[in-house]
Amino acid sequence: MKKFSNLMCAIALGFITVTPCFAGFKEHFDLGQEYLSNYQYSGAITEFKSALRINYLDNSARIGLINSYIARGTYYANTDKDYAKAADDYRAALFYLVYYPNANQVKNSSQAIIQVTSNLNQCLNEIKFDTSAQNRFNTAKQLRAEGNFAAAGYEFNQSLGDTSFIKDSFEQTGDIMKLLGNDAKSAEYYKKAVAAAPNDIALRLSYAKILDKLQQEDEAVEQYNFILSKTTDNKDVLYSLERIYKRKLAESPNDSAITANLGAIMQKEGNFDEALRYYSKAEYLDPSNVNTRLNVGTLYQQKGDYKTAITAYDSVLIIYPDNIQANLYKAQSLAAMGDSKGALDLYKKVLSKEPDNEIAQTEMLNMVKDTMTTAQFVDYIKKNNPDNAGSVLYSYALDLHKQNKLTDAVTIYNEVIKLNPSNSEAYVNLAIAQGQGKNYDAALATLNTANTKFPNNAQVSDAIKSISAQSTDEKLEKAANYYNNKDYQNAINEYLKIKPATSDTMLGIASSYQNMGDNDNAIEYYKQALNLAPTNSDIAYYIAALYSEKGDSANAKTYAQKAVTFNKNNKEAAELLESLNAQIASEELEKAISMFDAGQYSESLVILNKIITSTPNDAYALYYRGMIYDTQKKYNEAIADYKKAIASNPDLTIVNYLIGVDYDMLEQYKNAISYYKAFTATYNEDDDYLRYAKTRISELEPYAK
Repeated sequence: MKKFSNLMCAIALGFITVTPCFAGFKEHFDLGQEYLSNYQYSGAITEFKSALRINYLDNSARIGLINSYIARGTYYANTDKDYAKAADDYRAALFYLVYYPNANQVKNSSQAIIQVTSNLNQCLNEIKFDTSAQNRFNTAKQLRAEGNFAAAGYEFNQSLGDTSFIKDSFEQTGDIMKLLGNDAKSAEYYKKAVAAAPNDIALRLSYAKILDKLQQEDEAVEQYNFILSKTTDNKDVLYSLERIYKRKLAESPNDSAITANLGAIMQKEGNFDEALRYYSKAEYLDPSNVNTRLNVGTLYQQKGDYKTAITAYDSVLIIYPDNIQANLYKAQSLAAMGDSKGALDLYKKVLSKEPDNEIAQTEMLNMVKDTMTTAQFVDYIKKNNPDNAGSVLYSYALDLHKQNKLTDAVTIYNEVIKLNPSNSEAYVNLAIAQGQGKNYDAALATLNTANTKFPNNAQVSDAIKSISAQSTDEKLEKAANYYNNKDYQNAINEYLKIKPATSDTMLGIASSYQNMGDNDNAIEYYKQALNLAPTNSDIAYYIAALYSEKGDSANAKTYAQKAVTFNKNNKEAAELLESLNAQIASEELEKAISMFDAGQYSESLVILNKIITSTPNDAYALYYRGMIYDTQKKYNEAIADYKKAIASNPDLTIVNYLIGVDYDMLEQYKNAISYYKAFTATYNEDDDYLRYAKTRISELEPYAK
């Protein structure tokens, strides 16, 4: 990579030495030059910045600061290879080259700007800097937070490619200029920010204060008045206006407009006596000024002295009977005194002259609403304001809704829909009001109609979901109350009303039937619940338990196995399954034994094999299968089963006898004697089995040697 250029000499060509006239400036400036000449760049930057804050217009201090930033940035880049720090210094240099000075100074530095920009871009490439507007804005905010104001100011101006950052970037640059003492530039950037966001009151206030500080009073007053038009009793603004107008009045003591404005400011501050004094003086200076008389009227109106206020308004109306403000303010005063008819006549007069006067429209409607029933008001609006009836009634419906007057709100919403069927919000709000009145069926009917008319309207879709959920909750609560009061049939009826069915509603029905002793219906609805929640272990267990109560072991086992499969930690299901397995095995074993006793060996063997497959250590199943093998002369198979049987149940001592017999048949006499002896040692009955075993022991002993 090529070396970065140090432009110190190039910029220094324009260096002009001056004799500063500001206290402290020279000390900082001289120190800055000394530090720079000794390559102490950080010290030079600090001193030149201090000098420039004392006199922000001094070009020599600005150029010294630029040279110091460039020199340090070049050192960071060429010597330390710290391209991030170098970039910040080049940014700061460009801020003082491009944004801080006036247009002529920028023009004179065009060559330097090109070279420093090139150096900065090389650094940004080295650190792979993301040059998107979003990242530049974020970088600027970080730099400002770190106190690197000049570098931040540069980056804020680089983010302007994205319109979403225009207002904030200009405002932030204005803040930075103010922090650096360059109020003129601060005002310039605040003005740009205000143009981008004209309703940002805090921004307007910052702009107004800078204009005020720069003694640009007319522009400052314009901003202060805008702020007052959007806020109420902003003490900071009122104080500033009072100060400006008092200074203006000191310069022009007989200016009636300035005097009247001071009266208006005092009135807004609540200083009525002082306001009247200024109004009186203004009227003396210019008796023809209608605004002064109107202000006097509003002051008395604000104090609640409506008679005096009306007197002031009448003094205007004698000369100008159609004056809109005088008629409007008089109407307000009459209304406050209870003269509804007089007030309505004046509101109508105002609207005949100025049909779009919102204050007259609103206050007249409020008066009409207060003196009429809902139906009368609807008829009145339709008759007197047919072109705007839908909009007026919709606002009225919203007010009623906010006051929780649901019946009246529903009535008006329906009227609005008749007048303006394309008002989707009216449908939604009507449904919400119906839902709040617990009339969920009507609410859903309203929304279904709306959904047909506005199929892609998200508000309608969301409202359907919300009202459906409320309706379901209401029915669930009602059903739960019936259930808790043991009124199971009514609980079932309520659960059945809930559409679509859910696993919870089906569980409620199943549980109700179970409590009524109707296990067949209980099982049916538990199954429906399981279909809706197909992996719910508890539901499967409930079904298994009911089948078990009915004595249907096979179905009980099926659902118990499902319950355990769904949740291996379902202890109740596991215990039931174990019990069912034992019960089923016992039933099957009894069946196999009956068949064995009847000589149905093949049929018995099938069942015994099935039992042993599921319960390999079932002693009795092994015992009887061994005996079947004996009938089939399968002595080895029989011996294997007998051994397993006695290992599982040592109390089956007869098995030793049978093993001995089978070994005897296989002519394995030694083994036969062993098992005969084991039999005789544990068998306590004196019967043919015992006598035969003892006889065979004595008969076989010669053969076993």
